[in-house]
Parts: sequence; structure tokens; C-alpha cells
Amino acid sequence: MAAPAPAPAPVPDPEATPATLSAILVDNVTSRSANRTRIQKRHYTSVSFKERFHRELNSSVLDWSNGCGGNWTGSDEERNPVRAHKRCAKHKKLLRTLQNKTGRELRQLRTDNKLRQTVHSMKAQDTGSNQAIDISEHGIWKMHSSQYNFLPRLNASGQQLALRRAHHDLQFYVAAFSYLRHAQLHWDYENLQKQSVLSAELLRYRSSARTVLCIVEEAINGSSRLYAPSPQKHQRHKKLSLHQIKTVPREPMEKRLQKFKTPLVELHRQAVLAARNQPAAEPSKPHHLDALFLKFQYMEYLKHMTQLLAKQRKRDCTSSPQQLATRPKSRQRQQQAA
Repeated sequence: MAAPAPAPAPVPDPEATPATLSAILVDNVTSRSANRTRIQKRHYTSVSFKERFHRELNSSVLDWSNGCGGNWTGSDEERNPVRAHKRCAKHKKLLRTLQNKTGRELRQLRTDNKLRQTVHSMKAQDTGSNQAIDISEHGIWKMHSSQYNFLPRLNASGQQLALRRAHHDLQFYVAAFSYLRHAQLHWDYENLQKQSVLSAELLRYRSSARTVLCIVEEAINGSSRLYAPSPQKHQRHKKLSLHQIKTVPREPMEKRLQKFKTPLVELHRQAVLAARNQPAAEPSKPHHLDALFLKFQYMEYLKHMTQLLAKQRKRDCTSSPQQLATRPKSRQRQQQAA
């Protein structure tokens, strides 16, 4: 049997003006786009919040590990020893890239905050136009700042950014956003059966912190290669950059996370049990101050990070090149002293 003939395309009115025809075309495209959006939303919902909850909480990979998702080895040019007189200029280029990418991430977060409308109801629909953590009124709750001194900070009046210290700090921000999200996600799972606005926002900030973590990892790799010995003389340093990037183990990370008002570690464990279909305690909402200070201090950290990098790049290569990029061992001593 022959296949049915396709429906004929609508014949445009011969008296229609070009503007009218253009409007009809735009309406048709907009309609098709809207239909695709509705289909995608139905498909996203059909994937089931329950399945996504189980998948995320059952992962054994540390969220703060391997920010770039692979082993970066650099270009062939960077694998060759760099002449001493060229190191400073190349290092400045690395710092400029780090500053530009970090600044771009910070501007995106600020723009996002201005465009989104704050909602206070946990039952509010998660959309691309709302948020749950409003840090615009920081003056009201800054009286509690002393309780959050454990959050990583940078001194903008300092002389330079220690890359490995920044890498260590950013791992904590990733872990904090992740554990806070998991605590809220468990509450969503038991009470809403959908992702709340707060869970969605914590996911965005965890992704942001992982992005900056990756940017710093790339800078560490590039810097290490600039100052690595020749592979022919020191074979043990051939993969120096890969060994110097360290991931904080789960146990010490969770010990630090216990400083929040919310019992994040215990709530995370209960969420994992629920994701494995095992008996778990009733979830509770995270303390509202935890999310406020975490978001605020993370954005402050990125701001001071870009300021330090801008200051560091302005130094004269010919006068003190080693101040621009201290060797790995020197940076480790600086971190211990800090």
C-alpha cells in the first residue's frame, strides 16, 4: 500500500504583504519551538525526579575531585623546557587567562542574581527566572559573620595568589554546595517529589565552583611545566603537574563541613541511605544562614581572586620574575605558613 501523501503546505495569501508573510513565518517557528520546549519539559519530568535523586546520591566519586574531568597534559610546546627569560612572560599569560575566566564566571553570577526573582516558598516552581538565596540584604544578617570564619577567604590587599591554596579552598566550596544540596534534595524527595528552587540554585553554584576549580587546575599544570626540570635530567619530574594537584579526602573534608549550623554530614548520609532504598531518618531543611553565607563568601572569594591576579600581572618581569611564579616547593611553604 502506498504511503499517504503528506499534508499540503498552507498556501499564502497572494495579497499578503512581505511583512505579513514574515510574521506568519516567525509565528510558525515560535510555535514549533514552544512545542519542542513543552516536549523537553515533559521528557525531563518523565525521567523522574526519583531516578535523578538516586543517580546523584549513589555516585561514589567525590564532587570536588578532578574539576576538569580528565588528565590534562598540556600542549607539545609546553612539554619542552622553557628558557628562563621566557618563563615570566608565559606565566603572566597563564595568570591573565585565569583572571579573565574567573572574572567572566563572577560577572555571570552577578548578572544571574539581578535577573532572577527571589522566592521564599519551597513549593515554588523551579524555573530559569527565580532563586532562593538572596544575598542583596547582607547588612541584615552580617552580624552572624563570626560564626562563618571557617569559610575560605582571600586577602585582597595581599601580594599574590597562591594557586594551590586557591585550589584547596575551591574544593571546599564545591563540597559545601554539594552537601548542602544533598540535604535539601532529600527533603525535596520526601516532601515535594520534585527539585526545589533552593536545590536547583545550589546545583548552579556547585557547577560554578567546579568550573573555577578546573580553571585553577589548568593554571597549576601550566605553571608547573614552566618550572619543571628537563625530563632528560630528572625523569621523576616528567609528570610533575599531575602529582602536585591533590584532592582532599572525604574524611577531613567532612570534618570541616561539620562547622556549618546544618548537620551536613549526617544529613548527607541519610540522603545516601534513602537513595539506596534503605531505612533513613526524616530529612530536615538546611539552616537558612548556611546557604546565605556560603553563596556570599564564594562570590567574595572570586572577586578577591580576580583582584589579586590583576595586581600580580602588573609586576615587571625583568625586576623580579620569581615573585610572579614561585616554585612549587616555595608555594607549599607559603601555604603551610598561611
